[in-house]
Amino acid sequence: MKIFNIVCKKSICLLWACIGLAGCSLEPELTSNYTEDVLWKNETNVELYLNSFYPLIGSDYYASAIAEDGYSDIVKMTLPHANQNLWAFGSLPIDQANNVFENWSWGYNWVTQCNRFLDGLKKHGQHLSKTIQQKAEAEVRFFRAHVYFQMARRYGANLIIFRELPPLDEKNHSLSEPDKCWDFIAEDLDFAARYLPNKEAAEQGKLTQGAAWGLKARVMLYAERWKDASDAAAMVMGMGYDLYPDYAGLFKIRRSDKMENKESVMEFGYIKPDLAYTFDVTYCPPGDNGNAEATPTENLVSQYEMADGTDFSWNIHAANPYEGREPRFYASILYNGASWKGRTIEAYEGGRDGWGLGGNTSSTGYYIRKFMDEDMIDFKENDYTYYYMRYAEVLLIYAEAMAQQGFVKEALIELNNVRNRVHLPAVEATTIDQFMIHLRHERMVELAFEGHRFWDLRRWNLAKSTLNNTHLKGKKPIRQADETITYEDVDCDNGKTRIYLDKYKRFPIPYTELQSNELCEQFEEWR
Repeated sequence: MKIFNIVCKKSICLLWACIGLAGCSLEPELTSNYTEDVLWKNETNVELYLNSFYPLIGSDYYASAIAEDGYSDIVKMTLPHANQNLWAFGSLPIDQANNVFENWSWGYNWVTQCNRFLDGLKKHGQHLSKTIQQKAEAEVRFFRAHVYFQMARRYGANLIIFRELPPLDEKNHSLSEPDKCWDFIAEDLDFAARYLPNKEAAEQGKLTQGAAWGLKARVMLYAERWKDASDAAAMVMGMGYDLYPDYAGLFKIRRSDKMENKESVMEFGYIKPDLAYTFDVTYCPPGDNGNAEATPTENLVSQYEMADGTDFSWNIHAANPYEGREPRFYASILYNGASWKGRTIEAYEGGRDGWGLGGNTSSTGYYIRKFMDEDMIDFKENDYTYYYMRYAEVLLIYAEAMAQQGFVKEALIELNNVRNRVHLPAVEATTIDQFMIHLRHERMVELAFEGHRFWDLRRWNLAKSTLNNTHLKGKKPIRQADETITYEDVDCDNGKTRIYLDKYKRFPIPYTELQSNELCEQFEEWR
């Protein structure tokens, strides 16, 4: 009889709590190991098994998202994670043995878990209702699609595709062509969209049809299957989702508030005190006893427009650089002089929040405000919501995909809907190139710190021109003798030059896979 070691009873209870359900009793009492007959005994145990997959979409809140933005031009990592972006300085070269972006083993471990569930469902789930069987399969195929997508954007969709559990003695498998990989992911998501419940019928925090269509839209955008992307996004747009009126307030919604939020297409919720929450203490300013492990760059900050939609310029606005900016700036950025927790941010040398190249103070002159709660006293507990996908992203996916099909006028409508939420005037464009300038700007500021920027630059083929031979920028506040503040341009990379190579468009297959799999060949550019 097979013995499964999926999650212990305690972990099951925690996962149960995090998605907002009730109770966690099992029949019979389980330890960390349990048999297949127990696993498939009843619907309750199957649901608990399904819950073990949900940490795939947000168990560390936005920490991973900010880390990935740290590989781009909008976030500067500080201690203890400064090494996280050393690859960009050339001091930690990427190769088949060492790759900071490697997720091959992680991915196939989860693919195996997904396929094990699907295999068990097929063999032992006949006593479950047809509805439960289809819903369970739909959830796990969604998660399998998510895992394959995470891998596909790293390895150019050249992956080993496992539709089912392979025989134990079968070790050698060849890589698929990208089209077959994208087809497989789309197939999983089509099934998920067919059999998952709609958002009205789903339990809070559980997968829905909208989540499946939304993920398909995101995946097809990377695959450059523009019509598939716009069609999937359009499905979400017809399901009653909408933009939350207050951009700043969107990221402060607590699950305990039990308020309707039509912008959430898919979320992962924390419920205190069941799950440790350390995001705020990790990223808030040192004046709040925070670690400030990542800070926004001037590269990002200067992209936030004025409230009237005109471009910000230090040449024009240097006297009062942080007055009259658009709402997303104030919702996302803590700057010197910003009001915060009943005080004023002091981001200059000798100030409460400090400034410095190195350590846990800002070397950019800024701190992250987005996702932070001014009212939170205990940094260890919170019941915030992590958005795996927001409706704003769906609109931007639809806009980009429509523009790439030549429908610029239709694309502008949805892009301007995103701008209208923050009271910015509509932009205009007549060509795809003109439109993409606006689209890239909107994704940069609307989705800042949500983990899209680095991957966007790669898929737009702009990573090399944006990141190679560059230094991230900051603005050092300098307090004068008369207590006025001036600002000095700084290289927050402290003189280190970033390196981004053409072959980073597709990261290398890990050496361990090449050693164990005779049919797997390394990409030509990495041989």
